[in-house]
Amino acid sequence: MSEIRWQEPLCGGNGGNSCIQIGRMPDGTPILRETARPQELVVTTREGLRNLVEAAKRGELDHLL
Repeated sequence: MSEIRWQEPLCGGNGGNSCIQIGRMPDGTPILRETARPQELVVTTREGLRNLVEAAKRGELDHLL
């Protein structure tokens, strides 16, 4: 997995126990993982990631928190 370029983890306020990382595979495909389970990867598309981020910005995911 060393070819994946990971961004710094996005961590919550609980001492770093809930960190999410977003990375990009060599072909540009977005990929996500939780740092507590680095082998479990979620692969998506740029459009899928964009839709997720935009929905979160609009508050459409707040009911999940």
